[in-house]
Amino acid sequence: MKSLLYLLAIVLTITIFSAKGYTEPIVTDGLVSYWTFDRRDIDGDTVKDVWGENDGKIVGARRVGGRVNDALEFDGTDDYVNLTNLSDFGSQVGTSTFEVWVKTSLKKEHWTTLFKVRDEDCSMGWGIDLNAWTWHPNFPDHLPKIPVPLAENPIKNINQVDNTVFTKDVIRLYLTNAIRLNKLKPLICKHSTFGLRFPISDGEWHHLVYINGMPYVDENGHEWRGKAIFIDGKQNLFIRRSVGMPDNFMPFTEPVYLGAGNNRGVAERFYNGIIDEVRIYDRPLTADEVTRNFESKVGWSVEATEKLPVVWGALKTAL
Repeated sequence: MKSLLYLLAIVLTITIFSAKGYTEPIVTDGLVSYWTFDRRDIDGDTVKDVWGENDGKIVGARRVGGRVNDALEFDGTDDYVNLTNLSDFGSQVGTSTFEVWVKTSLKKEHWTTLFKVRDEDCSMGWGIDLNAWTWHPNFPDHLPKIPVPLAENPIKNINQVDNTVFTKDVIRLYLTNAIRLNKLKPLICKHSTFGLRFPISDGEWHHLVYINGMPYVDENGHEWRGKAIFIDGKQNLFIRRSVGMPDNFMPFTEPVYLGAGNNRGVAERFYNGIIDEVRIYDRPLTADEVTRNFESKVGWSVEATEKLPVVWGALKTAL
């Protein structure tokens, strides 16, 4: 009888971990906030930050099946999640990582926002727009309106408010902050937008990772850091900038919205689709860490380790 019970325990253990795909849990070094959107982490309209202290408020979005357990579905009309202003995280956004799983079939001829915050007077702004690109009257006519995703593309700063237009399949990275070039000059708005073409509106799950401050050393030994975006575990864009360039990041005054943009207190450009496994880090993830998170089927799940003691407890009781 005991042999049969032990055999059953082994089979159950193998089944539990096989169902999870033998994958590692996600990286937690530098993790600031993590919203799983799982049933157990939602209480009414409050979604728990399972790692930090930034519990969010759900506005309209509903829970559905996700990439890992449960997720939130947004209707593209008035749904979003208020993630708070993330405490002092805005001051760390220059070296940070935003990570998310998304699933959308959006085909409408307009651009939308995956997440964004934009404070008054250009003090801070951060986010990702979908099907969007920036047109600016000072761009020479012969330059392409869509950036070429090459590692050598330098950052271009636009010190004016941008004009955003629908541009199919473009994922736009957005970062704004007020800087003072020297003590004698007034603050100016450093508004940087970069993007690449990648069709994610195909009804399939896609893993997006937006990194600021990712380190890079060129063939001449010169050290750079820059923006990068990984899609489905693959690096698709790197925009380099020299180490030591001035930054003046500060905490957000407005909350970060997920599934919409918070434009100085007004929700806009609502996302239509499903969002799961949202994580924010206060450092750039490495390529290997992005791969680990992409391949993880358990997230930060403790279900497997919780189930095993329960199984053993039941078996011991039966002995």
